[in-house]
Amino acid sequence: MGTTTKAGEARERILDGRIWNDFCDRLKAAGALVRSDVVPKDVMNQALGYRFLTRILRAGLERAVDYADPQYPAFYRLADDTKKILNDNPDNYYENCTIDSRFDYRITGTRGTVRWFSIGVKGGSGDVSDMSSTSEIDSSQIRFEDDGTFEILMSRKEQPGNWLPLTEASSNIVVRQTFGDRRKEKRAELSIECLNPERPNNNLDPDRLEAQLSQALTFLENTVGLGLVWTKMYKETTLNQLPSHDQPILHAAGGDPTIHYYQSHWALAPDEALSVHIEGIPECQTWNLQLSNFWMESLEHRFFDISVNKFTARYEDDGSVRILIAHQDPGPRWKNWLNTLGHSEGGMLGRITGAAGGWPAEWKTEVVKLADVI
Repeated sequence: MGTTTKAGEARERILDGRIWNDFCDRLKAAGALVRSDVVPKDVMNQALGYRFLTRILRAGLERAVDYADPQYPAFYRLADDTKKILNDNPDNYYENCTIDSRFDYRITGTRGTVRWFSIGVKGGSGDVSDMSSTSEIDSSQIRFEDDGTFEILMSRKEQPGNWLPLTEASSNIVVRQTFGDRRKEKRAELSIECLNPERPNNNLDPDRLEAQLSQALTFLENTVGLGLVWTKMYKETTLNQLPSHDQPILHAAGGDPTIHYYQSHWALAPDEALSVHIEGIPECQTWNLQLSNFWMESLEHRFFDISVNKFTARYEDDGSVRILIAHQDPGPRWKNWLNTLGHSEGGMLGRITGAAGGWPAEWKTEVVKLADVI
């Protein structure tokens, strides 16, 4: 009786338009995040904030509505070139997928030439603050056929060959394909299917639509809110520094456990620059350092050098790397320049991927006058 009543109420809210009005009212209220105390009040950062809301809304709707059926799953891109989340990696091609551990899955694909990729199964709600890993596999562990094709089974019961175990908590997948040079490498092509669906189709369920729209808005609110919390913390504790981060915090937000993170915030006056000196880089699959804007969106990496990695960096004779973060080209004295693209502050994130240990405790930084170092 209760279920029938709830279904009837849900359909009435669709038919009389309350479902849409309430969605729009809640979305309008989310604009207060852009005007919160921690956010700079200049027109550029405010404008970026409103654009950010539209981008995270798109991501939330794809996650909660368009790709939400675990019985008919497909890979989609929660973060891409125009949807950017919590210092997304410019070297990565991200993919996501919704799953349910009651079912079994098969991932098939072709290897491509990308240097490294990982497939991580995450637990929790799939929201940005609740995505701890339940199992992981990467391209160094996958068995490939001679033609580069591969298959991975996902289930609670152990399977022969490539297998990703599922637990009761497993709810979503994050794929990271990490390029050394995007212009020269081909990404792996992946697809997924549920092997034992219980329904014959994935048609929209009207009774679930309002909950799905609510989940999309919760994703928006939590993603923007978490970014603001992190930004406030970094500005107060590690501004213009790159210490080794508290790794469990980032892993809980969906970070890859094979990656060691250095995350913080930068802020520079027009005549200042930030010098970064990375020493003691361990043997690893790759490393990188990137710049983001205030909203922790990676800067426009399609057209500008806003990141540097193991394969694009130019090294010192002792194997260390010196990088200058500056508003203008510092000239030939600096082998590695990261362009702030006119921003006065923003997020920054360093990564070391696939190392067994030996991570530096910090990447040394110093705020300098640009005129003194060019």
